[in-house]
Amino acid sequence: IFVAIVLNLIALVGVIGVQGELIEASEKRYQSYLLADELRQSSDDLTRLARVYSATGDSSYIDQYNSILNIRSGKAPRPIEYDRIYWDFVAATGQKPRPDSNEIIPLTQKMENLGFSQAELAKLKESENRSNNLVGIETKAMNAVIGKFADDSGRYTISGEPDRELAMNLTHSKEYHIEKAKIMEPIDEFFVMLKKRTTDEVQSKINKTDLYFNV
Repeated sequence: IFVAIVLNLIALVGVIGVQGELIEASEKRYQSYLLADELRQSSDDLTRLARVYSATGDSSYIDQYNSILNIRSGKAPRPIEYDRIYWDFVAATGQKPRPDSNEIIPLTQKMENLGFSQAELAKLKESENRSNNLVGIETKAMNAVIGKFADDSGRYTISGEPDRELAMNLTHSKEYHIEKAKIMEPIDEFFVMLKKRTTDEVQSKINKTDLYFNV
């Protein structure tokens, strides 16, 4: 009876310990999805802002565009609870809905700190590399709004009449959609990899809990 009681106590302690690990794994999975969704959402926000600026010429949209890039690359502080709705409120009111935090860190570094695998990070890097073509189109469009055009070397040194129609055509063209899809393809594959890894991590804790219960 004494041995049985000791074994039951050991199993109980094990169950309690694994429950803590399960909660931690579930929270880690949730945070991973928030960071992954932030990458996708920021890409969509950049597209929206480039198009709105092309149509309106309002420089505040360029400021928002650059702010998103700076936050994502770790050059500006992250807003508090950045996973909530943010840039839609800024676009509507011109005011930040929440203050900035003291955290200044690239999004990819946050992902590394959370334990993203090298294969997952490689997918994000692939998406980042593919974004260069889209940035080129957006840069051409945004310069056209202020009457700046590329010379033979690709630098925007030629001045002329602002061409908002050209800017809108560039940011709504078939080529633009193709380049956007190329960026999203590795992100979509990344989501699949992330889901499998985090699901496996949570399931391993569940299996461990079941083992202790069986004991």
